[in-house]
Amino acid sequence: MFKKFLSYLNSRIFWIWLLFFSFITLIISPENSAYYGIFVIYIIYYLIFSFNQKIFWLFITFVVITLSLYQPIYSSYGNLNSGVVAAFFETNPAESFEFLGKLKIDQFILPFLFSLSAYILYRLREQATPQGEITEKDIKYKKILNITLIIVTIFSIIWIPTKFHFENSSKEQIDSHWTLANSPVNLISFYANIIDSITDYYNDKKDLEAAKDILPPWHIISTQPKYKNYILIIGESARKDYMSSYGFKLPTTPFLDKTNGYINAGYVSAAPATYHSLLNTLHFKPKDKGKKDYSYNIISLAKAAGIKTFWLSNQGTIGKYDTLASRLGIGADFHYFTKKGGFITNNADDFKLLEELKIKFKEKAYENDTRLFVIHLMGSHRNFCQRITDKEKKLEFINESLSCYVNTILKTDKLIEEIVNVLKEQNEPYSLIYFSDHGLSHVNKENKKEVDLDFGEEHKQNFEVPFVKISSDDTSREVVNVKRSAFNFIYGFSQWLGIETKELDQEYNFFSNKNDENIKVFNFKENIPYNTLKNDDIPNL
Repeated sequence: MFKKFLSYLNSRIFWIWLLFFSFITLIISPENSAYYGIFVIYIIYYLIFSFNQKIFWLFITFVVITLSLYQPIYSSYGNLNSGVVAAFFETNPAESFEFLGKLKIDQFILPFLFSLSAYILYRLREQATPQGEITEKDIKYKKILNITLIIVTIFSIIWIPTKFHFENSSKEQIDSHWTLANSPVNLISFYANIIDSITDYYNDKKDLEAAKDILPPWHIISTQPKYKNYILIIGESARKDYMSSYGFKLPTTPFLDKTNGYINAGYVSAAPATYHSLLNTLHFKPKDKGKKDYSYNIISLAKAAGIKTFWLSNQGTIGKYDTLASRLGIGADFHYFTKKGGFITNNADDFKLLEELKIKFKEKAYENDTRLFVIHLMGSHRNFCQRITDKEKKLEFINESLSCYVNTILKTDKLIEEIVNVLKEQNEPYSLIYFSDHGLSHVNKENKKEVDLDFGEEHKQNFEVPFVKISSDDTSREVVNVKRSAFNFIYGFSQWLGIETKELDQEYNFFSNKNDENIKVFNFKENIPYNTLKNDDIPNL
């Protein structure tokens, strides 16, 4: 009996090993996959083998080479997108060697196992040939089986992309175009994502080039700027309750704790992630437009008012979540990006932007103009410990990750202080606004070693962020708790710069003590009432 079982296994060892190879394919593919993905991958391999063995082995070779090469990149940069493609296309040889030098041996273990399993599969190819005579009935049965499997496979691959498209086609803030990159079978979605990412890269390049030539659509009534130099600092992933200025027990914001200025504890971000937050914060949707017109934004508004604009960014230039902001930056009179690709393609320090700011102030070209500098930080973006140096690890809180997080906030506070010092050195009137694009929420909250902060949309703290205004003529420190929605920031921005337009309601005062009513936030699906969200207090561990 046992010998018969072994004989049975031996006669089907190729197909058994193909199932194992399908499992390794599922693991090494960077995209997410549904629980049934391994079976669909197995069926795809089976159908190609049944159709033509030469094509099968060419396909296996292609899959092994591409997935093995991308796996180390995935472990460093995550899923493929146009930002990673941009980093690949626009990286010089020196930067390429720098990247290769950062790769670790353990990043090649899975590609090695994948290649080894493919080699074993090839050595077992003789076992795939059926033994005995094949009858017409067998051929007919196999045709029916293959047709059935083809139908099942196609349905499994396309039903989620189709469902997603129809469910979200009417939602303006969700990219609902039909694509196999949304397939639940990651072997398919990976290659579809390659095509989409390369296409998006070239489209993004065109959009960025076109952004330079967009004419401001605003109708300016008057412009009366109060200050010579304006600085808008866009922070990243900073929860206000982790700042000592808002009551946190550690001194994470020593400069903001003592400076004169306007500090609002009631500012609510528009969305829980950078893309949608800045989409709704830095752009304006005219009432007579059917959808958001990207030409109505803070940069085009400032330029329409005759203010010289500068965009200094430590986030990405091109990428799924980067191009929206970088399109604004490219539209400025001057722009500087520390990264050629997406925000994760280069771990540059936020203080690089300070050095660039100093350079801009030394230049004489715009010294007689009113100037707006937008400074876009990496701030407290995950992974927190990568945002700071060992010397900047001054505070300790619960565990290593949260200690790094509080130190990123301390670092941002120091950067704001240094920027204010640069402004003072100019001996010109200035005003600075700092806010964070969104907050974060705790995960593994009951475990001292595992507790961390991550993206989310279920808690108020995903949206409760700092808002600070510091000006050269401040004589006191004003701390308020006025409920203010980031959806209305464009009004505050125009009032800050002293700009009146036909498009913006002049009756609304962003800096008044009157609360915004019925504040809503975008939760990746729709706008929902902010006050319906749960609380996520800082754990006391």
